[in-house]
Amino acid sequence: MSDETQRTPPVEPQSTRGVRFDPFADDTDSATTTVDRPGTQELSMLLTNPVVAENKRFCDRCRRPVGRSTSGKPGPTEGVCEHCGTVFTFSPQLETGELVAGQYEVLGCLAHGGVGWIYLALDHNVNDRWVVLKGLLHSGDPEAQEVALAERRFLAEVTHPSIVKIFNFVEHPGLDGNPIGYIVMEYIRGKTLRDVLAEVGADTRDGAPRPMLPVERAIGYILQVTPAMAYLHSMGLVYNDLKPENIMIGDHDQLKLIDLGAVARIGDHGYIYGTPGYQAPEIATTGPTVASDIYTVGRTLAALTIDLPSESGRYVDGLPAPEQAPLLAEHEFYHRLLLRATDADPDRRFVSAEEMSTQLDGVLREIVAQKTGRPNPGLSRLFSPQRTTFGTDLAISRTDVYVDGHRRNERVSAIGVARALPIPLVNPDDPAAPYLTVVHSRPKELLDSLSRAREAVGGGAGPSIEIPLAEARAHLDLGHPREAGQILSSLPLERGDAWRIDWYSGICALLEGDFEAAPARFDAVLTALPGEDAPKLALAATAEMRCEYREGEDCEVWRREAEKFYRTVWRTDHGVVSAAFGLARQLDHRGDRDGAVRALDEVPPTSRHYAEARLTSVLVLVHDRPVADVCERDLLEAAQRVELLAHDERRALQTRVLVLGVAVDWL
Repeated sequence: MSDETQRTPPVEPQSTRGVRFDPFADDTDSATTTVDRPGTQELSMLLTNPVVAENKRFCDRCRRPVGRSTSGKPGPTEGVCEHCGTVFTFSPQLETGELVAGQYEVLGCLAHGGVGWIYLALDHNVNDRWVVLKGLLHSGDPEAQEVALAERRFLAEVTHPSIVKIFNFVEHPGLDGNPIGYIVMEYIRGKTLRDVLAEVGADTRDGAPRPMLPVERAIGYILQVTPAMAYLHSMGLVYNDLKPENIMIGDHDQLKLIDLGAVARIGDHGYIYGTPGYQAPEIATTGPTVASDIYTVGRTLAALTIDLPSESGRYVDGLPAPEQAPLLAEHEFYHRLLLRATDADPDRRFVSAEEMSTQLDGVLREIVAQKTGRPNPGLSRLFSPQRTTFGTDLAISRTDVYVDGHRRNERVSAIGVARALPIPLVNPDDPAAPYLTVVHSRPKELLDSLSRAREAVGGGAGPSIEIPLAEARAHLDLGHPREAGQILSSLPLERGDAWRIDWYSGICALLEGDFEAAPARFDAVLTALPGEDAPKLALAATAEMRCEYREGEDCEVWRREAEKFYRTVWRTDHGVVSAAFGLARQLDHRGDRDGAVRALDEVPPTSRHYAEARLTSVLVLVHDRPVADVCERDLLEAAQRVELLAHDERRALQTRVLVLGVAVDWL
């Protein structure tokens, strides 16, 4: 990090700019002093001295500095750019009391944005309601002004509860007599997320870490924003300029996007508006896209929760390392989510606002569970529930030696894990989806049904990727990873379906004993879907098996990985009991028997594995260690647990025998 790079946010962020494929900007210049009008919140927000700071004055055309001080004299607010000859003015074009379009009475200036001054006004035609007037670019070019006004009219079609309403588009003569276009928008009473963030850090001393919003609160805010973004995308529009100061918290804590001045059609190659530090790096080449909007969502979320470094008045691109941002070290999967949303490669970002929202929800549930100590489960939209369990009777099966004389040393098996793991749900947009929802679930019958489904969608693989994926799954269930791998290797890596291929490829590698490829594939799924439990459970089991089946490995590293993933899944969802038993095994291995027993005790009585959890907890207390290491407290607790077992429990008697034997040896 250079000496100029600081960890404090830009005091005055750069303004939103509109340039042809040179997209860097922000929107609001902060006010100087506000009018003191007690009892009238709206009027108290008006600027008494509406002046644009000199460091915010740039030519609209060439983007070079204009209106700057020279020889100790203040810079002019109006003039001609010495570089390209374009006229500039930073004076308000509307005066207090001026009537615009015979309808809107100007009350004063609220702020200055990249496209000009923003005014508060009264709409005399509609019950004197409060409205906001925002000027359009090209005030000095009547022809360009007319084009800009026409281009903005499509915003009248935007109707969403989380987006500010557009009431009208009007023109009014500027100070030079040329018409200036204005968007007339709904006035939202409240404060922006930038204001909220400033309040959190208002009392921060110089040099102290800047307080940020609690991560769960920030995610909650963004989860209200993503539906609005998805709505715009469904209309073929891109918001372009998401940032904390463009998100308003209004009445009843409802969030709204308050500035539509930068909204453009997807792929529009006209003027591109945005904010340095928030805007996607590729937008000058690609134009506005869904991917570029996703980037701004990720950057906004990062700015609310992480003390991002800034340089020359703008946030530096990229994210700080977890060593520099403790929040990212504490919440790995939140970090993964931000990394995907802000990936420099647009093809690696979330495919849609809906997909990002789904993963945000999953990450939020994990964070809340971690902070509260209470499970916070949710139903995945992408994966089925766990099909069965694995590893629940590994420990207790060893007591069967007292029944049949055969010693057992059961371990987690690849085939057991593969059969238990969730499977991706069928993509409802796939052409074969209607057929796949009604086919047989047994592998052999499924393969026959898939042949008929191929014919129904037009022969061959057709445009469907779900049919070959279902075939691969059937082969995996039959224990034929080679055949499944051949199918998977022939599939194109489409952007939205790559994680599905990685998932089944990971199971293939697992069944083939390839403990290098399997975790890499499952990690790719987790990178794409950081809020899902399924890849975490797969990674936990794979890490555990890597220690069990590979000699010479650094087992402690992999056991820590297994413990981390098992703990995350179990802490969030007490319905995934395989994670409870897996976590207990890892804790028991490193000597934390109390922690292992606590994990097993969290298995709810409603679970069909409740008795197994109770039996296993008894073994954790007194089994598989020297008698000299067993304390009286452990013996008493084990005995009490045995007494509470149901008498018809299949392994209750042999467990009693085991505890009694340990007690006799201990005496």
